[in-house]
Amino acid sequence: MEKIFTAQEVADRLKIKKATVYELIKRGELNATKIGRQIRISQEQLDQYLQGSADSLPGNNKGSQPPIPVSDIPPFTAVSAIRQTDYLLNTNGLIISSQESRVVELLLSQLDKNPESLPMLHSYMNEYNSLYSLYYEKTHMALTCFFSDKKEQSLNQIKNLMPGKELAVVFISQLSCGLYVKKGNPKNIRSIKDLLRPDIRFLNREPGSGYRIFLDSCFIKNNFQKKAAAGYQKECLSHMSAANAVASDAADGSIGDLSLLMSYPQLEPVPLAKFSLDLVFLKSYLNNSAVSLILEAVNSREFKNSLLSFHGYNPTDTGHCTIING
Repeated sequence: MEKIFTAQEVADRLKIKKATVYELIKRGELNATKIGRQIRISQEQLDQYLQGSADSLPGNNKGSQPPIPVSDIPPFTAVSAIRQTDYLLNTNGLIISSQESRVVELLLSQLDKNPESLPMLHSYMNEYNSLYSLYYEKTHMALTCFFSDKKEQSLNQIKNLMPGKELAVVFISQLSCGLYVKKGNPKNIRSIKDLLRPDIRFLNREPGSGYRIFLDSCFIKNNFQKKAAAGYQKECLSHMSAANAVASDAADGSIGDLSLLMSYPQLEPVPLAKFSLDLVFLKSYLNNSAVSLILEAVNSREFKNSLLSFHGYNPTDTGHCTIING
């Protein structure tokens, strides 16, 4: 009989966290089977994942097969994302949707220290899809990242995507958004306008990402033609895949959270704007005991200090709550 593993057993075999196994399943990278309310992974499904990971390593391309696209998460729509999280709503956990995996991981680690907190499951979705899912109450919280040179700018973007909803928006941190370029900036990329140059290969973020929304608005404001930017329609789905593309010379530039570049000494930043990282949920959840524990974790000294590990993050106002009346 074929071996069947739990998520924890797979995590132990791969020497990763259990939460990472669930994220691989939600991304579609690791196939799994739902049995009742439980998730199980067969030996065949695990072998398929391991073989796929091996095939993606440099030097393992067979014959003249085209290279694997620069993307670490398969694309999906808001509707399919909602279907993926439907089964989670039948569990006792809370669902947070976000592409900011590092901050979600910090929050999960803080919650793990409190035995009274409910499990929190992370669904990987961009800002548009996260708020879409929250609007239809398919998830409980969204961690969003929008352009915000002034605080009201991010709040207005959230409000526009959640019409008629009364919301609580908890500030997490401000961060720097910018372009990722090679060390020494050999292509002399200094601004968004440089992306229009014919010698620049750009890798964009997917529609619905806060970074793509920002870049699209910059192009519209300056009357730039998207088709003039080589690679504008090529998309990746995370900061890591954006940085990897530039580091591997698959692109000359990409866009994302500049704090990630601390892990990429071969890259350097071209700062563009300030973004606001916010935790969004329905105002009616404020009296929920599980949400109260989450807010307690966000306001804890340990969580705020952990944010300092990300270059440019400032936890001074972390935990400040703004109410948006629909």
